[in-house]
Amino acid sequence: MRLPGFKCVVTGGASGIGAATVRRFVSEGAAVCILDRDLASAEQLAAECGGETFALELDVRLEPSVQQVADAVLSRWGSVDVLVNNAGSELNKTYDQTTLDEWDRVLDTDLKGPWLLCKYFVPSMVARGSGSVINVSSLNGLVGFPLSTAYGSAKGGLVVFTKDMAIELATSGVRINCVCPGVIQTPMMERWTDLMPDKEEAKAMLRGVMPIGRMGTAEEVAGAILFFASEDSSLCQGAVLSVDGGFTAQ
Repeated sequence: MRLPGFKCVVTGGASGIGAATVRRFVSEGAAVCILDRDLASAEQLAAECGGETFALELDVRLEPSVQQVADAVLSRWGSVDVLVNNAGSELNKTYDQTTLDEWDRVLDTDLKGPWLLCKYFVPSMVARGSGSVINVSSLNGLVGFPLSTAYGSAKGGLVVFTKDMAIELATSGVRINCVCPGVIQTPMMERWTDLMPDKEEAKAMLRGVMPIGRMGTAEEVAGAILFFASEDSSLCQGAVLSVDGGFTAQ
């Protein structure tokens, strides 16, 4: 048990990496609040996990909603040990074909959302003198790809946001770190390949991008998130961990 009695919040926790993280945290002894726009799926996962796990509906782009959820969670638990900013929105379009609404949706979800969650959860961690925040960025936040100007800008911004926050929080007892998954088999990846003329050819291309010759799993990324959530990462502050099968080692 690496998170005995920990109280953890996971955004975008109803599917993919978020759901794998919720399950891993529960298996390590944590109570988890699942935050997701898909409340039905979040509640189903909470029921599967049992214990103190519960679900609340949240659109991370909306400040009043974030504040309301934070108030509810802190009122229920008193404090939070771990915050995982995992909720994300993808877009695969050239810069000139991207609409303003699409740009705002991606940036608001992937960058403004983590800032809002930190704004309303981290002060209580600071007041207590302990806590861990894990931001889920992406390979796209470290290197350039075509059709990725909005998504890459948001995820790259999240990497630097993590480092800036780390310096602000350095002496507070609160740690903030970042994981950057590579090509991971998730519903988000499935939605991307669904847009391709040949779905299986697109998947083969994605496997080829990874030096290890396969896609990663949500559970493998959850293991990296668990490291930052636990006291095993006590000396990590502002760290950026690539979970990408060797892509950025090339």
